[in-house]
Amino acid sequence: MSSNVASQAPSRIVLAALAGLVLTLAACAANPPAAPHAYVDPIGLFPMAAYDQDVDHWIDPSSPGYNTPFLTAAEQRAHWAAYLARYFGTAEHDPSPWNPAFIAHRMYGDGGSDIVDLQLRRIGSYDNAGKVGRGIGYGQNFRPHTARWLDEIERNMNLQQFAQAPGYKPNARAIATDALLVRELPTMDPSFYSYRLAGQGYPFDNLQISSIRPGAPLYVLGHTVDGAWDYVQTPDVQGWVKSSGVGFVDDAFIASWSHRAPDAWGVVIAASTAVRDQSATFRFNATAGTLLPLAHAGTGSSSRQQYAVLVPAREVDGRAVVREAQLSDTALSPAPIAATPRHLAVLMKSLIGRPYGWGNMNFYNDCSSELQSMFAAFGVWLPRHSSSQMTAGDMTDLSQDSPQQRLDYLVRNGKPMRTLIYIGGHVMLYLGNTTRDGRTVPLVYQDIWGLRPADNSRRAVIGGSVIFPLLLTIPEDPDLESLAATRTFQVTVLGMPSGVAPPASEENPAS
Repeated sequence: MSSNVASQAPSRIVLAALAGLVLTLAACAANPPAAPHAYVDPIGLFPMAAYDQDVDHWIDPSSPGYNTPFLTAAEQRAHWAAYLARYFGTAEHDPSPWNPAFIAHRMYGDGGSDIVDLQLRRIGSYDNAGKVGRGIGYGQNFRPHTARWLDEIERNMNLQQFAQAPGYKPNARAIATDALLVRELPTMDPSFYSYRLAGQGYPFDNLQISSIRPGAPLYVLGHTVDGAWDYVQTPDVQGWVKSSGVGFVDDAFIASWSHRAPDAWGVVIAASTAVRDQSATFRFNATAGTLLPLAHAGTGSSSRQQYAVLVPAREVDGRAVVREAQLSDTALSPAPIAATPRHLAVLMKSLIGRPYGWGNMNFYNDCSSELQSMFAAFGVWLPRHSSSQMTAGDMTDLSQDSPQQRLDYLVRNGKPMRTLIYIGGHVMLYLGNTTRDGRTVPLVYQDIWGLRPADNSRRAVIGGSVIFPLLLTIPEDPDLESLAATRTFQVTVLGMPSGVAPPASEENPAS
């Protein structure tokens, strides 16, 4: 909706509110207070006591396949090449923010008008004028956002800028010098639907898109009027980020950062690790999946206790410079790590039990970013959103099958540790099979907010990453809907990246 229409809304809202207030005060003066309306809290906690979260119980270090890769050497090499191309590639179709061809054709194919249209759609979705019920967006004070709030954000966005310079500019290339939250609009104010609705309210800030790991390449498409925010394209998403965590780069920086051999990279394998440079200056917290260049070629030995890596830092003039830091081998490993159960267990032990973070809120993971973070360590790029992750492998749609048929299919055909399961707005990783009450059932790893009944009236909150069996009935609360009984049920098996043909023969990498 245009700002002209939005700017007319406050007068209507204020008049209606004043009229309602007068009627309320009159009623209170004439009648005794009404009895409080019964309110049923839509949020409860799911009891997890019966579900063992010991990773070694489920991925047994003594099992014969503990060091056997679940991706072949050829598959992993192909994924790693595609990953580096997405971040730093310069071939015509490489979707890197540092690729002039990608920016010119993908970002400015319509002369910038598509960027303006996207901004207008986002603004319109947060306009409360004329909305009722669950469509109204609320702030942190439980009050609906006003038209004034939205108008001020829109003015700061300066939408005209996106169509005024519709073309690639070398000096718009940048790098994330900090961990960054990606927002739909340039504000840290949240936008919640009513907390009285199951699955809404905190922590579901609708303005929160994702996060950016330090060291990720960026292309800056625009700036806010006050200079506090940049609108950027990342290897994954597009949105607004704090400009204080963006450093602009030139050809010399890019050459020192990305022009290196495929084995000259390190990847963070800890959930989060503090990074200080050689002068002991804190630079950022790096989360799992953060990709950083190894400072010295050939130093990626697994026997080392420390790795020297390059880290980006922002100067006072906004330029990025390269610094050096030391990270322990418990926090970082040469990339990519072999895709073995042993290494998956290392990542799971680091991440399991952490709080759920919708859209990476507070730099925690949601379901899709949890899997994205883990598979990044293996050099496998997964799309940011759960539905899109089904395109990463060979997908089978079981949505027309019964819940029992779906579980039977997974038990028979699921490929442990490489099969993703999408159930509509949520994605899980199949680990293998287990026995529950005498029945063989699939076992999954997932970062999940909670379970719900079929009428969607409440949530039994888990609120984090867990290991959980897929059951037809939840014994602790039979009214809760089975995760195998959702309307959508798709599985995809990771293999060769899309568009890459498998080789005639291939060998497995060492563990």
